Amino acid sequence: MNIFVTGATKVLGQPVVRMLIKAGHKVYALSRSGGNDAIIRELGAEPVRVDLFDAAALTKALRQIRAEAVVHLATKIPPTARMGKAASWQENDHIRRDGMRALVEAALASDVHTVVYPSFYYVYPDSGERWIDAASTPVQSHVTQQATIDAEAEVARFASDGGGRRGISLRMGNLYGPGVPSALEQLQMARKGMAMLPGPGDAYLSYIWLDDAARAIVVALSEAPSGVYDIVDDEPVTRDEFAAALARSVGKKRLFRVPNGMIKMLSGVSADLITRSQRVSNQRFRQATNWRPTVSTVKQGWSLIADPSMATA
Repeated sequence: MNIFVTGATKVLGQPVVRMLIKAGHKVYALSRSGGNDAIIRELGAEPVRVDLFDAAALTKALRQIRAEAVVHLATKIPPTARMGKAASWQENDHIRRDGMRALVEAALASDVHTVVYPSFYYVYPDSGERWIDAASTPVQSHVTQQATIDAEAEVARFASDGGGRRGISLRMGNLYGPGVPSALEQLQMARKGMAMLPGPGDAYLSYIWLDDAARAIVVALSEAPSGVYDIVDDEPVTRDEFAAALARSVGKKRLFRVPNGMIKMLSGVSADLITRSQRVSNQRFRQATNWRPTVSTVKQGWSLIADPSMATA
């Protein structure tokens, strides 16, 4: 397929583009600068200079490259120190909500038949130890997550237009891997004997290895029916289990957990969100496609990240 990708130079975008090209697709990537052009070409894709929020310009671009699919990976997640301020999320919200709306308008006005969007599992409410997924659990709006819910609605609008069009939203777990900055921050803290894991020790977290997340997007383009799916590893863990796995990966018996009260104070508007228990299942996507995670749990994954040979791979 001819595939148009946004966010191609980011953490998730780069492995997605590489995998798409390896699978034989022709990839065109939105670019905003000469620096981005160089990265995109190095990945093997063709840069396209166009405004993400200009539906008319996007339509023209999609027609020119004869795009058959659109993958919207662009985000602007604020730095950890600023995540507690609602205003810090405005640019990311604009990219997710308004960028997705413009892309859908352009896709509907061209020959695009598939739109894929990676959402986030934090849209689910606190669910204790119950297994949850997109089919069983309604979303719970939050100031930092409403934009991704709105973007999912745009994807559904694209699919509902008919004509065999597919709209696929993939609710990703927390991304981690050797090339993920947030994971490397966690590892550095663990080597100092500390962990920041807000919420009760028996509350669940759902993670996904970066390359497994990227491969899910590539698989969805060719195999998944329209809908919302969950892309997480096979075994979500409690925060206590997570801390134990992280400690083992750096050769420590245990880690000092930063007190929840202190984290809550620092987290601002995100405090309620990041303490939820979300034990998410990937079964629906496994049943719909041939995708399987290669790293099934953080108990395995953290050891892989801590291994120097993995970190430099």
